[in-house]
Parts: sequence; structure tokens; C-alpha cells
Amino acid sequence: MIIMPLLFQLQFTTSSFFWLIGCLSLGLAYAFVLYRSKSNLNKTLRNSLFALRTLAVAILSFLLFAPPFKTISKTLEKPLIIIAQDNSASIGISKAKDFNPQTYSSQLKELEKALSADYEVRSFNFGSDVKEGLDFKYDAKLTDISSVFKMVNDQFSNQNMGAVILATDGIYNKGGNPQYESKNLKVPVYTVALGDTTPKRDILISNINYNNIAYLDNQFQIEVSIEAYQSKGEFSKLTVSDNAGIVFSKPVSINNNEYRLNIPVILQAKHIGIQKFTVSLAPISNELSSKNNTQAIFVEVIDGKRNVLIIANAPHPDLTAIKQAIEVNKNYVVKVAFADNVDNSEIDKAGLIILHQLPSLTNVAQNILKRVSAKPLLFILGAQSNVSGFSAAQSVLSITSSGAVQEVIAKVQPDFYAFTLSEASRLKLQNFAPLFAPFGNYGLKGPTSVLLNQQIGKVATKMPLLAFGDDNQRKVGVLTGEGIWRWQLEEFQENSNHDAVDELLNKIIQYLSSRDDKRKFRVYTAKNAFDESEHIILNAELYNDAYELINKPDVNISLKNKSGKNYTYLFSKSGNAYILDAGVLPSGEYVYDAKTQLGSKKYTATGQFVIAQQQTEFQQTTANHQLLYTMARQNGGQMIYPNQLDELPKLIKANENIKTVSYENRQYEELINLKVIFFLILGLLAMEWFSRKRNGEI
Repeated sequence: MIIMPLLFQLQFTTSSFFWLIGCLSLGLAYAFVLYRSKSNLNKTLRNSLFALRTLAVAILSFLLFAPPFKTISKTLEKPLIIIAQDNSASIGISKAKDFNPQTYSSQLKELEKALSADYEVRSFNFGSDVKEGLDFKYDAKLTDISSVFKMVNDQFSNQNMGAVILATDGIYNKGGNPQYESKNLKVPVYTVALGDTTPKRDILISNINYNNIAYLDNQFQIEVSIEAYQSKGEFSKLTVSDNAGIVFSKPVSINNNEYRLNIPVILQAKHIGIQKFTVSLAPISNELSSKNNTQAIFVEVIDGKRNVLIIANAPHPDLTAIKQAIEVNKNYVVKVAFADNVDNSEIDKAGLIILHQLPSLTNVAQNILKRVSAKPLLFILGAQSNVSGFSAAQSVLSITSSGAVQEVIAKVQPDFYAFTLSEASRLKLQNFAPLFAPFGNYGLKGPTSVLLNQQIGKVATKMPLLAFGDDNQRKVGVLTGEGIWRWQLEEFQENSNHDAVDELLNKIIQYLSSRDDKRKFRVYTAKNAFDESEHIILNAELYNDAYELINKPDVNISLKNKSGKNYTYLFSKSGNAYILDAGVLPSGEYVYDAKTQLGSKKYTATGQFVIAQQQTEFQQTTANHQLLYTMARQNGGQMIYPNQLDELPKLIKANENIKTVSYENRQYEELINLKVIFFLILGLLAMEWFSRKRNGEI
């Protein structure tokens, strides 16, 4: 900005002129009274002092009535030119003709210098985000062109924007379409077309579709997308490897110059934890880049299989129906045994035990109840159940019954929140055939969640049909009616499936078999797989003996990658917990070891995560100059090529919309506020006083 000199203008009126005459008369009168008597002063000095006093008094009195004066200042604001340089990797691997990176960087800096003579120039570089200054490393992992226009709108919308110079190849893989974002700019956009629009000889892995979670010992499928350009007649080979070696291979024959192929691959989840698979294409001769021939994926393998043991009093159709419904989920292994011959090893392996009509009238099964006392349980009652024995065996529900049973219909309770059922299943359950439940008085022993109540005929009761609670730090469920096999047959007859029954039983099993985390010290990442450009966020929680969340002691953590490099950090305290932003780390597999001490007790927590290498910039290498041409045209600019950079100052100067803006600032001030007036009066009085003092008049 350029600020022009101030202009002064006094606002005089007729009355102001008369006040000026009056003030001057007052000054003369005051001086006459002071100097009318004879003194030792000679005539010339006395007349000079008379004039000084007259002028000082006149000015002082005039300040009391002086009119305001107007000041005018002008500010010239040069147009602001934004230069944004694409610093992504796709520029670096481009083999465009007549493009020399060193020459281009020098030319762009010269352009910046040339424009600075007539405009205000701000320079930026961008990849996944926008950064200050020019940078020609071409190492950004992603390209977000739209972020440039958002930054300009956010930071410079209130300034005299002249133009945006955007140097890029038009390839973007993050953010929205820059063509739409640039419409919000009301200034010309000049694009510098980098890269090459001619497809180069290259073979690459363009995408891999896969689920990042698999279950131990299960097979899972990934789909590899292959692309090849200008490579007709070439041969390659697709391989997939894990830490043990190659697990899949397939030859690839390229039969045209724009070749695309999707290859499904079946893999095996062999061990628990994060499993790395490397997908590679054998390079061909003279291809543009071999960096896009390889990608690594990381799949978290979890042990999702749970053993469910059904212990029954006697054979019953319910057993087969329940077993079939649970086995729909391949992560459950179900076994049926009878109370008389169940092995302890089967009980030990089970994550959940279903007691079907146990304890019973014929087999009290006290021994069974003791053997399963530490396991989560699901009781299913019926005509063979010993209701009093059941009531004494758990602390969820008590029933007083004579031994008779009655038909009951399921009534879904809307205030059940332990798990959710689909609306379709909730409606079906209430229309199924009745179950047979003990007739008697029902009472809840403690805090209990009830999913289904009993409806007898058309009367809805408060007696539970399906309820859940805690019993000695284990989860216990109670289904008070037998005959669920009828539900299964009825649903199949009406809908040709068992979806509602399967969903209900699987949700019950999942809820009862899920383990509560009782660890007092926990450390976990925001997710198990990060991208190379992401910040690594870890959280930690520490509980005291009362399981209250605290964060008084410090928590240290060490991150170690496969190459052996260690990174050590100290967690920050946030609320009652801990958080750590480890920043951006190199790609690879990491393990972490966190430590803390509460009193005399030491706690440790371990885990792992991966940082996947970003290869997006190498998957599309053909420049999109059509996008650059469209953006420039719609915003009143022009697209040029790198060898035309020296023409840009002329093009910008010729654009009539890019002009310097002049701002005029007018203000009215009182004369008494001017410091120069104060010093003038002070000077006049000081000169008079000094002269009088020197001549003995004071």
C-alpha cells in the first residue's frame, strides 16, 4: 500500500471570521495593558514582545472557538497476485518434452521478481495442503488443487485481488473438483500447464479392493485392478506375498495400449495381528515408473471364533434350531452335550454356555452349575425345568411356580438398549407362535435389562420372557420359554428364511460372550492403519483400584519400526485421560510399549499399528490440461505453458480488471488537538519570558 501526503482544509464561515477579528483584538488589548507603562525595554524590543504576546493570546483564544479542519489522506493498494506451485510427486516423474525442472524453477522465481515491481505478490506451494513460499522438491504424496482456491477465498477475500497464477498438471486426488471451487473466485486465473498429456509406457496397480479385517484361519478375497498404457504385446506377472513368501501368482498378457484388468485373489488369514501383503507387478522395459508396480496392504486378523456349548437335560427340537441359528455366523463354533456326559475340557473351552432346561426336575445338575459358575450363561426354561433350583442358581430372576406351563407371546420392550434388533425382526417376534413358560410369580432380583415380556392372550404382562443381568461379574441371560424351533419353522414357511430368529440368537450370543475390558492401564491408537501423511494419534487410560479414571502419573511410550528405529514420547494429559500426537512418521509396521507407575504398581501396555505408503501420485501420470484450460477460461484468464512464463506480466498488465485501488480517507479534527499549535504557543511565550527575564522585567 502507498499512503499519499495529508491535505488540510479549514472550514471557515462568516461567523468564524468575526471570531478571528475578536480574538486578535483580545490579544492586542492584553498586550497593550501589559506593555503600556514605561519600562527599561527599548522601543524595538518592546514592540517585538508586544507582538509575541498579542499573537500568543490571540491564538489561545482562537482555539476556543476555532472551526474544525478537514484532513484528506489517500491510500493506493496494489493488486495482489497469488502464485501457487504444484509440489506433488506427479510433477517430478513427468517426462514432458522441453521441461527442465531447474530451468523452470529459475523462470518462476524471475516471474515472481518481475511481478513484484508493479504488484503485491504472495507465493505458495501445494500438495495435500497449501504452504507458504515456492518449493520445487515435488515430493507431496497427494494433490488437492481446490485447497488453493479455498485458501485464497479465506485469507485474501477482503483485499484487492488481482489474479491467481496456478502452475500444475491438473491431476488431483484429494478434495473436490477445482473447477467448481474456482467459480467462487471473482478474479482471473492464469494456469501454467505442467506435465504431459500424452500417455506414457507404463504398467501399474491402480487400486486394491479389500476388507481391512479378517478372521483367523478364514479365507478372504481381495481384488487387484491393473492398468497398462502403450504396452501392447508385453508380458508381466502379478504376485502377492506375505512375510513367508509368495502366496499367489498369475501371468498378465497385455493385448492393447489401454489395458485394464481386475484380478480376484483368495488369501488366508494365518495368524492374529496385522498381516502385511505385498502386491507386485513385474516391470516391463522402458516404462515411465516402476514405483506404481507395487502396493502393500495391511489386514488385521482377529480371533473372532467363539466356542458355544449347549448343555441340555434331554434331546429337544430347540437344540438343533439354536445350533443352526448360531452357526450362521462362521465365527461361532457350537457343540451340544448332555448334562450326564459333558467333559470339563469342553466347558473350559467355551466362551458361553447355554443351559437348556437345567437344572431339571429329573436332574438337579448341581454339579453342572458348579462347573460352569465362572462362565457367561444363557438359561432356557421349559416344562422340564426345576424352577426353584433355577431361582437359587443365579441372581437375575426368581420364579415361584407349581410346575405348570402356559403359552406366552413375545412382547418387545422399547426401552431395551443392551443391543439392537432391526425393526423387521422386532415386528416378526411379536407375531410368532407362543412359547411355553413356567406358570407362576416372576420377580427381578437386581438391575436387569428386559428385551421381551410375556403376553398371555391379549394381555401384556410385566413378566420377563427374555432378560439379561450380571451375576458375580459374569453376564447371564434367561429365556423363560421353550419352543423356539416353532419360531424358526413359522418364519421359514412365511418368508423362506430364518432372518429374525438368527438375528435374535446371534445378538444374544454376541452380547453374552463379549468380554469386558478390566485392564487398569490401556493404550490404543485412533485406528490400526494410518496413511503416510496422517498424524499418528494415540490415547491412554489409567484406572485406580476403584476403577476411577485418573491421569496423575506420567505415561511414556516407545514406538519401534521394523528397521529398529525408536521414537520415544511423553503423553499429554487431557481431561482425566492421556493423548499423544506423534506427528507424521515414515511408512512401515510399528510396535509400541507404554509404561507408567501408580504408587508402587507398575503398568505396561503394548500394541501395534501400520503406516501405509502413499502411492496415489504414481497411479495417474497423464496431465489434465483440459481442466486447466476450462478453469482459466471461466475465470477470465488464460492457460500458458512453462516456456511462456515471460509473457505473463504482459497478459496481466493488459487485463483491465487488474488495477490499483485508491482509498480516500477524510477526517475532521479540532485545531486544539494539533501538537504543533501547542509547541507554537509554548515557543512564543518562552521567547517573551526569556527576553523579559534578560532585561530585568521579571
